[in-house]
Amino acid sequence: MASEFVLISGMSGAGKTTALGALEDAGYFCMDNVPPSLIVDMLSLMESSFNGKKIAAIVDVRAGKMLGEIKNVIENLRSRGITIKIIFLDAKDDVLINRYNLTRRRHPLAEKEDQQIEKLLKQERELLREIREIADYVVDTSLISTHQLRSEIIALTEGKYERVLKIFLESFGFKYGLPLGADFIFDARFLPNPYYVESLSAKTGNDPEVIEYLEKFDVVREYAEKIIEIVKMAIKNYSKEGKSVIYVGIGCSGGRHRSVYLVNQIAKELEKEVDIRISHRDIER
Repeated sequence: MASEFVLISGMSGAGKTTALGALEDAGYFCMDNVPPSLIVDMLSLMESSFNGKKIAAIVDVRAGKMLGEIKNVIENLRSRGITIKIIFLDAKDDVLINRYNLTRRRHPLAEKEDQQIEKLLKQERELLREIREIADYVVDTSLISTHQLRSEIIALTEGKYERVLKIFLESFGFKYGLPLGADFIFDARFLPNPYYVESLSAKTGNDPEVIEYLEKFDVVREYAEKIIEIVKMAIKNYSKEGKSVIYVGIGCSGGRHRSVYLVNQIAKELEKEVDIRISHRDIER
Protein backbone atom coordinates (compact mmCIF):
# COMPACT_ATOMS: atom_id res chain seq x y z
CA MET A 1 0.00 0.00 0.00
CA ALA A 2 1.14 3.58 -0.57
CA SER A 3 3.47 4.82 2.16
CA GLU A 4 2.14 8.37 1.97
CA PHE A 5 -1.35 9.67 1.35
CA VAL A 6 -2.29 13.35 1.00
CA LEU A 7 -5.93 14.18 1.60
CA ILE A 8 -7.07 17.52 0.19
CA SER A 9 -10.36 18.99 1.31
CA GLY A 10 -11.90 22.41 1.71
CA MET A 11 -14.38 24.91 0.41
CA SER A 12 -15.59 24.81 -3.17
CA GLY A 13 -13.73 27.51 -5.05
CA ALA A 14 -10.78 27.60 -2.64
CA GLY A 15 -8.33 25.96 -5.06
CA LYS A 16 -8.53 22.20 -4.49
CA THR A 17 -8.13 21.40 -8.20
CA THR A 18 -5.05 23.61 -8.39
CA ALA A 19 -3.58 21.88 -5.33
CA LEU A 20 -4.21 18.42 -6.78
CA GLY A 21 -2.66 19.48 -10.07
CA ALA A 22 0.48 20.63 -8.24
CA LEU A 23 0.81 17.22 -6.58
CA GLU A 24 0.23 15.41 -9.87
CA ASP A 25 3.05 17.42 -11.43
CA ALA A 26 5.20 16.44 -8.44
CA GLY A 27 4.70 12.75 -9.20
CA TYR A 28 1.69 11.84 -7.08
CA PHE A 29 -1.03 9.54 -8.34
CA CYS A 30 -4.09 11.77 -7.95
CA MET A 31 -7.82 11.14 -7.58
CA ASP A 32 -10.67 13.64 -7.42
CA ASN A 33 -14.03 13.34 -5.63
CA VAL A 34 -13.32 10.07 -3.86
CA PRO A 35 -15.98 8.67 -1.49
CA PRO A 36 -14.27 8.23 1.91
CA SER A 37 -15.48 4.65 2.31
CA LEU A 38 -13.66 3.62 -0.88
CA ILE A 39 -10.26 5.11 -0.04
CA VAL A 40 -8.95 2.11 1.91
CA ASP A 41 -10.10 -0.37 -0.74
CA MET A 42 -8.72 1.75 -3.58
CA LEU A 43 -5.31 2.06 -1.94
CA SER A 44 -5.23 -1.69 -1.35
CA LEU A 45 -6.23 -2.47 -4.95
CA MET A 46 -3.53 -0.18 -6.31
CA GLU A 47 -0.80 -1.68 -4.15
CA SER A 48 0.51 -3.98 -6.88
CA SER A 49 0.67 -1.26 -9.51
CA PHE A 50 1.60 1.76 -7.39
CA ASN A 51 3.66 0.18 -4.64
CA GLY A 52 5.50 2.90 -2.75
CA LYS A 53 4.11 5.71 -4.91
CA LYS A 54 2.67 8.74 -3.19
CA ILE A 55 -1.07 9.16 -3.62
CA ALA A 56 -3.32 12.20 -3.20
CA ALA A 57 -7.08 12.58 -3.31
CA ILE A 58 -9.75 15.24 -2.92
CA VAL A 59 -12.60 14.55 -0.52
CA ASP A 60 -15.22 17.26 -0.08
CA VAL A 61 -18.96 17.92 0.14
CA ARG A 62 -19.58 16.10 -3.12
CA ALA A 63 -19.25 12.91 -1.05
CA GLY A 64 -22.61 13.72 0.53
CA LYS A 65 -23.55 11.68 3.60
CA MET A 66 -20.41 9.54 3.18
CA LEU A 67 -18.33 12.55 4.26
CA GLY A 68 -19.15 11.61 7.85
CA GLU A 69 -17.03 8.47 7.48
CA ILE A 70 -13.78 10.34 6.89
CA LYS A 71 -12.55 10.32 10.50
CA ASN A 72 -12.83 6.52 10.78
CA VAL A 73 -11.14 6.10 7.39
CA ILE A 74 -8.18 8.23 8.47
CA GLU A 75 -7.80 6.27 11.72
CA ASN A 76 -7.92 3.03 9.72
CA LEU A 77 -5.16 4.15 7.35
CA ARG A 78 -2.93 5.41 10.15
CA SER A 79 -3.34 2.11 12.00
CA ARG A 80 -1.84 0.46 8.91
CA GLY A 81 1.26 2.63 9.16
CA ILE A 82 0.39 5.01 6.33
CA THR A 83 1.58 8.58 6.67
CA ILE A 84 -1.36 10.91 6.07
CA LYS A 85 -1.29 14.65 5.57
CA ILE A 86 -4.62 16.46 5.59
CA ILE A 87 -4.66 19.83 3.83
CA PHE A 88 -7.77 21.99 4.10
CA LEU A 89 -8.17 24.90 1.68
CA ASP A 90 -10.30 27.84 2.73
CA ALA A 91 -11.05 31.41 1.68
CA LYS A 92 -13.22 34.29 2.81
CA ASP A 93 -16.86 34.06 1.81
CA ASP A 94 -16.76 37.24 -0.27
CA VAL A 95 -13.77 35.88 -2.20
CA LEU A 96 -15.52 32.57 -2.84
CA ILE A 97 -18.68 34.40 -3.94
CA ASN A 98 -16.66 36.53 -6.35
CA ARG A 99 -14.96 33.46 -7.80
CA TYR A 100 -18.34 31.82 -8.38
CA ASN A 101 -19.63 34.97 -10.04
CA LEU A 102 -16.64 35.02 -12.38
CA THR A 103 -16.77 31.35 -13.36
CA ARG A 104 -20.59 31.03 -13.19
CA ARG A 105 -20.13 27.50 -11.90
CA ARG A 106 -22.87 25.84 -9.89
CA HIS A 107 -22.15 25.14 -6.23
CA PRO A 108 -22.11 21.37 -5.53
CA LEU A 109 -24.79 21.75 -2.86
CA ALA A 110 -27.13 23.74 -5.10
CA GLU A 111 -30.35 21.93 -5.93
CA LYS A 112 -31.81 24.88 -7.84
CA GLU A 113 -30.26 27.59 -10.00
CA ASP A 114 -31.52 30.48 -7.87
CA GLN A 115 -30.24 29.33 -4.47
CA GLN A 116 -28.29 32.01 -2.59
CA ILE A 117 -24.57 31.24 -2.63
CA GLU A 118 -24.15 32.76 0.87
CA LYS A 119 -26.47 30.15 2.37
CA LEU A 120 -24.77 27.34 0.46
CA LEU A 121 -21.35 28.39 1.73
CA LYS A 122 -22.64 28.43 5.30
CA GLN A 123 -24.05 24.93 4.83
CA GLU A 124 -20.80 23.74 3.26
CA ARG A 125 -18.72 25.10 6.16
CA GLU A 126 -20.85 23.18 8.63
CA LEU A 127 -20.51 19.94 6.66
CA LEU A 128 -16.72 20.36 6.46
CA ARG A 129 -16.27 21.52 10.07
CA GLU A 130 -15.05 18.16 11.39
CA ILE A 131 -12.47 17.59 8.67
CA ARG A 132 -11.22 21.17 9.06
CA GLU A 133 -10.71 20.56 12.79
CA ILE A 134 -8.53 17.48 12.19
CA ALA A 135 -6.57 18.98 9.28
CA ASP A 136 -2.80 19.15 9.65
CA TYR A 137 -2.70 22.35 7.63
CA VAL A 138 -5.29 25.01 6.82
CA VAL A 139 -4.31 27.16 3.84
CA ASP A 140 -6.23 30.38 3.22
CA THR A 141 -6.24 31.15 -0.50
CA SER A 142 -8.13 34.45 -0.35
CA LEU A 143 -5.26 36.65 -1.47
CA ILE A 144 -2.72 34.27 -2.95
CA SER A 145 -2.16 33.52 -6.61
CA THR A 146 -2.41 30.12 -8.26
CA HIS A 147 1.38 30.00 -8.44
CA GLN A 148 1.72 30.79 -4.73
CA LEU A 149 -0.82 28.11 -3.84
CA ARG A 150 1.04 25.48 -5.87
CA SER A 151 4.28 26.44 -4.10
CA GLU A 152 2.67 26.22 -0.66
CA ILE A 153 1.17 22.80 -1.39
CA ILE A 154 4.55 21.42 -2.49
CA ALA A 155 6.24 22.93 0.57
CA LEU A 156 3.64 21.33 2.83
CA THR A 157 4.05 17.87 1.36
CA GLU A 158 7.84 18.07 1.35
CA GLY A 159 7.97 19.12 4.99
CA LYS A 160 9.50 22.51 4.16
CA TYR A 161 6.51 24.56 5.20
CA GLU A 162 6.92 27.07 8.01
CA ARG A 163 3.76 28.20 9.77
CA VAL A 164 4.06 31.97 9.41
CA LEU A 165 1.39 34.39 10.55
CA LYS A 166 -0.08 36.21 7.56
CA ILE A 167 -1.76 39.59 7.66
CA PHE A 168 -4.33 40.36 4.97
CA LEU A 169 -4.97 44.10 4.67
CA GLU A 170 -7.95 45.07 2.56
CA SER A 171 -9.28 48.50 1.67
CA PHE A 172 -12.99 48.75 0.95
CA GLY A 173 -15.89 51.17 0.57
CA PHE A 174 -18.60 51.12 3.22
CA LYS A 175 -21.16 51.90 0.52
CA TYR A 176 -20.45 48.46 -0.99
CA GLY A 177 -20.71 46.51 2.26
CA LEU A 178 -18.32 45.17 4.88
CA PRO A 179 -15.70 42.57 3.93
CA LEU A 180 -16.88 39.18 5.19
CA GLY A 181 -14.79 37.39 7.77
CA ALA A 182 -12.62 40.34 8.83
CA ASP A 183 -11.05 40.15 12.30
CA PHE A 184 -10.73 43.94 12.52
CA ILE A 185 -12.60 46.74 10.78
CA PHE A 186 -11.23 50.30 10.89
CA ASP A 187 -13.32 53.26 9.72
CA ALA A 188 -11.46 56.04 7.89
CA ARG A 189 -14.53 58.07 6.93
CA PHE A 190 -13.75 60.80 9.51
CA LEU A 191 -10.46 61.67 7.77
CA PRO A 192 -10.16 64.51 5.22
CA ASN A 193 -11.60 63.26 1.94
CA PRO A 194 -9.64 63.77 -1.31
CA TYR A 195 -12.83 63.02 -3.24
CA TYR A 196 -14.01 66.57 -2.60
CA VAL A 197 -10.83 68.07 -4.07
CA GLU A 198 -11.59 68.46 -7.77
CA SER A 199 -8.08 67.59 -8.97
CA LEU A 200 -7.99 64.44 -6.79
CA SER A 201 -11.51 63.07 -7.15
CA ALA A 202 -10.74 60.75 -10.07
CA LYS A 203 -7.45 59.56 -8.59
CA THR A 204 -6.85 56.89 -5.92
CA GLY A 205 -4.83 56.40 -2.79
CA ASN A 206 -2.08 54.92 -4.96
CA ASP A 207 -1.46 58.23 -6.71
CA PRO A 208 1.30 60.57 -5.45
CA GLU A 209 -1.03 63.59 -5.45
CA VAL A 210 -3.49 61.88 -3.09
CA ILE A 211 -0.68 60.63 -0.86
CA GLU A 212 0.76 64.14 -0.65
CA TYR A 213 -2.65 65.60 0.21
CA LEU A 214 -3.39 63.09 2.99
CA GLU A 215 0.05 63.41 4.54
CA LYS A 216 -0.58 67.08 5.21
CA PHE A 217 -2.94 66.12 8.03
CA ASP A 218 -1.67 65.03 11.45
CA VAL A 219 -4.87 63.08 12.10
CA VAL A 220 -4.16 60.78 9.14
CA ARG A 221 -0.68 59.95 10.41
CA GLU A 222 -1.95 59.49 13.99
CA TYR A 223 -4.72 57.15 12.87
CA ALA A 224 -2.29 55.02 10.86
CA GLU A 225 -0.03 54.76 13.92
CA LYS A 226 -2.96 53.69 16.12
CA ILE A 227 -3.99 50.98 13.64
CA ILE A 228 -0.40 49.71 13.46
CA GLU A 229 -0.24 49.61 17.25
CA ILE A 230 -3.44 47.56 17.51
CA VAL A 231 -2.46 45.15 14.74
CA LYS A 232 0.97 44.59 16.29
CA MET A 233 -0.74 43.75 19.58
CA ALA A 234 -2.96 41.27 17.73
CA ILE A 235 0.04 39.73 15.97
CA LYS A 236 1.83 39.17 19.27
CA ASN A 237 -1.13 37.54 20.98
CA TYR A 238 -2.68 35.68 18.06
CA SER A 239 0.71 34.08 17.36
CA LYS A 240 0.66 32.57 20.85
CA GLU A 241 -2.75 31.03 20.07
CA GLY A 242 -1.50 29.47 16.84
CA LYS A 243 -3.67 31.62 14.56
CA SER A 244 -2.25 31.69 11.05
CA VAL A 245 -4.19 34.54 9.40
CA ILE A 246 -5.44 37.94 10.55
CA TYR A 247 -7.84 39.89 8.31
CA VAL A 248 -7.81 43.65 8.66
CA GLY A 249 -10.33 45.74 6.75
CA ILE A 250 -9.92 49.50 6.43
CA GLY A 251 -12.87 51.31 4.94
CA CYS A 252 -13.78 54.77 3.72
CA SER A 253 -16.88 55.90 1.85
CA GLY A 254 -16.01 54.61 -1.62
CA GLY A 255 -12.87 52.56 -1.01
CA ARG A 256 -10.69 54.49 -3.45
CA HIS A 257 -8.76 57.17 -1.52
CA ARG A 258 -8.30 57.16 2.26
CA SER A 259 -8.59 53.43 2.87
CA VAL A 260 -6.24 52.62 -0.02
CA TYR A 261 -3.65 55.05 1.32
CA LEU A 262 -3.86 53.64 4.86
CA VAL A 263 -3.57 50.02 3.72
CA ASN A 264 -0.45 50.84 1.69
CA GLN A 265 1.21 52.78 4.51
CA ILE A 266 0.42 50.21 7.18
CA ALA A 267 1.66 47.40 4.93
CA LYS A 268 5.02 49.16 4.53
CA GLU A 269 5.42 49.26 8.30
CA LEU A 270 4.24 45.73 9.09
CA GLU A 271 6.01 43.92 6.26
CA LYS A 272 9.20 44.19 8.29
CA GLU A 273 7.74 41.79 10.84
CA VAL A 274 5.18 39.52 9.18
CA ASP A 275 3.97 38.20 5.83
CA ILE A 276 1.72 40.96 4.45
CA ARG A 277 -0.72 40.69 1.57
CA ILE A 278 -2.93 43.55 0.46
CA SER A 279 -6.06 43.94 -1.58
CA HIS A 280 -7.97 47.05 -2.69
CA ARG A 281 -11.45 45.62 -3.09
CA ASP A 282 -13.32 48.62 -4.47
CA ILE A 283 -10.59 50.72 -6.05
CA GLU A 284 -11.93 50.18 -9.58
CA ARG A 285 -15.54 51.05 -8.78
